[in-house]
Formats: sequence, structure tokens, C-alpha cells
Amino acid sequence: MSEVHDEQDLSALIRHYTAQLLGLVRAFATDDTEAEDLLQEVWMIASYKQQVRPHTMPIGAWLHVIALNCGRAHRRRARRRRWLLGLWSADLPATVTATAAPSVSHELRKAALWGAVAELPALQRQAILLRVVEDRSTRQTAECLGLAEGTVKASLHRALEKLRNRLGGDLGSSSHV
Repeated sequence: MSEVHDEQDLSALIRHYTAQLLGLVRAFATDDTEAEDLLQEVWMIASYKQQVRPHTMPIGAWLHVIALNCGRAHRRRARRRRWLLGLWSADLPATVTATAAPSVSHELRKAALWGAVAELPALQRQAILLRVVEDRSTRQTAECLGLAEGTVKASLHRALEKLRNRLGGDLGSSSHV
């Protein structure tokens, strides 16, 4: 199982490696459905990047690298979503919470988050909306915006830093962004 030349070869690869890869991505998922979604992402990336696979690396090892990268990216996206959602339920200053009903304070938190997002430069705002809110991949976001993937990553990093500084919160080190 070293090369994929047609759909029949791809089907054989899928049959051969699916169980191994599913076990690997399951470590990054919260349930079986999420693991299956990650596995599908692995196969999509593998089929898309088959032409750029390093020929010195066995195909099984290459597929495992893709699976690990998909799992790590999934965890980063989940952490960003939790952080943004956490801002909605974060404590507001006592002056606001003392005078506002719970539903009102929730709406104020939500408004503060989206107000901060709205104040970002256009490219950073678009990166947040596509990558974090819509959960698109870096490649999909780059295609939507007509930009290089590196530009999308840099814009997302800058946007998250601005939101952290403005609203507080910690996503970990910038290498996780």
C-alpha cells in the first residue's frame, strides 16, 4: 500500500487504515460522531494532498501524521469556541450585574463580545467569523477570502490577541492559536 493511482487504490487504503485512524482520532473527540467527522476530515485531506505526500515517508505514517494534525486542530478550534462562549457567561462588573436581570446581563455580555469582534479590522473579523464561528478549516477560510493560508493564520492570531486584551481570557500560548 504505497501509492494511490485511482479510486480503487483509494478504496483499498480506506479499508486498510480506517480502523487504525479512527482509534487515533477518537483520542481527540468527545464522542463517536465527532471521531467519525475527524476521520472523514483525515481522508479528505489525504485525498487532496496525495500529490504532495513525501515519497520518503510510508503512506501509513503519512496518514497518521494527518490524523494527529486534524486532532490537534480540532482541539484548538474547540478551545477557541469554549473561550468565546465563556465570554458570554463571564462575570460582568458588579455595577452591571447588580442592576440587570440574568437575561439582560447575558445579553450585555453577548453584545460586548460581538461589539469587540465588530471593532476588529475587516480581515481579522472575517477570520474570526469563518474559522471560529463557522468552524471552517484554514484552507476553506483562505479560499473564501482569496488569501494565502498563512495570511489567514496570522489574521486569526492577531484577532484573538485583540479580543483577549479587550475582553480578558486565556487560550494558552499563542502557539495554540
